[in-house]
Amino acid sequence: MNVKPKPYMKYLVALLLIATLTHCGSDNSDDVKVLARITIASENGNKLDILTAETTQLSVNGFDQDGGSISITGTVTWSSNNDNVSVDQNGLVTALVVGSSTITAEVETIESTFKITVWDSSAPRTEIYVSDAGSPVGSAPFQILKYDENGENPEVFIGENLGWPQDILFLEDDGHVLISNLNDNSIRRHDIKTGAFVNNFANGISGPTRIKIGPDNLLYALQWTGNGKVRRYQLDGTFVDEFTSVGVTQSIGLDWDSGGNLYVASFSGTSIRKFDTSGNDQGIFISSNLQGPTDIWFDGGDLWVNDWQSGTIKRFDSQGDFIGNVASGLSQNEGIDFLKNGDFLIGNGGTGAVKMYSSTGSFKKDLVSSGSGGLQGPNAVRVRNVNQ
Repeated sequence: MNVKPKPYMKYLVALLLIATLTHCGSDNSDDVKVLARITIASENGNKLDILTAETTQLSVNGFDQDGGSISITGTVTWSSNNDNVSVDQNGLVTALVVGSSTITAEVETIESTFKITVWDSSAPRTEIYVSDAGSPVGSAPFQILKYDENGENPEVFIGENLGWPQDILFLEDDGHVLISNLNDNSIRRHDIKTGAFVNNFANGISGPTRIKIGPDNLLYALQWTGNGKVRRYQLDGTFVDEFTSVGVTQSIGLDWDSGGNLYVASFSGTSIRKFDTSGNDQGIFISSNLQGPTDIWFDGGDLWVNDWQSGTIKRFDSQGDFIGNVASGLSQNEGIDFLKNGDFLIGNGGTGAVKMYSSTGSFKKDLVSSGSGGLQGPNAVRVRNVNQ
């Protein structure tokens, strides 16, 4: 006897089939989370000082095939590619010899590496520091970058508590470095070794730009906005006075001649103003052949000027008369400091590089190559000779 299935039985079979397929799909291996990648993290960075046999504790983080965090259940095997450091099987690294090492962590045939640099803080060395004002100029994130004497091995020395950083000033005896911040109207004090923020050196400055220690061993600070007068501070941050009798608009460069007279550059005023040793206004010293002066410095009685707008370094005699261009072909040049052999360094904002010139102004090379360490808009350039 042939019995026709009830109509609802067809639907029941279909539902059972769908349920079976769905159940089989849930066993798909793609849904099983497995260890696919590991990374290494350090408790205190990747630089160890051999002087104190510093250590750092490394740890391993695991990720599954979808990039999510996953617990590591297998054994972590640690190794180093050389004897500059030792690493135990708990991931503790100890500095042994100056140099670089690559630490490898392996879990279930999955590997990750971490580079450690061992250095000697007591060794003589030259360090190059650059304040990065971003690109376009004034655009965060801001940073203070550190390079070795060859302009290599960049690292972020300060990456926080910055507001359009301008100048860098090391107070070696105090163990601090000062950073002027145009956006925050402050000069901030940081640890000279680690770059860690300590506290505010001075507040209430209207857009501080250049800071420099004067012949009287006081700190002089320029103001981009406000009344434009040059302010003086003791080296502990105590305010002394407004030194100059008149203000200089958008002041961003200062230096003293051999007689102790102060000169201040005005960016928007395209001029250099002179003050005597008591801060009395002596009038405009240079009013022509400038388009946007920033840093200024005396050399052999002549005044040299970084002209940001024209991309030149200009030279004027002791009377303020234009001699000529020392160098051209720069772009947004700002920041100046000298190496021990007399060569000098200039920040070149247009290419995010630091250029080296001979003492006579002949271009030698880009000491810091374009974009090295993420450099975008060099502002201050500071040479620090340590233990020399």
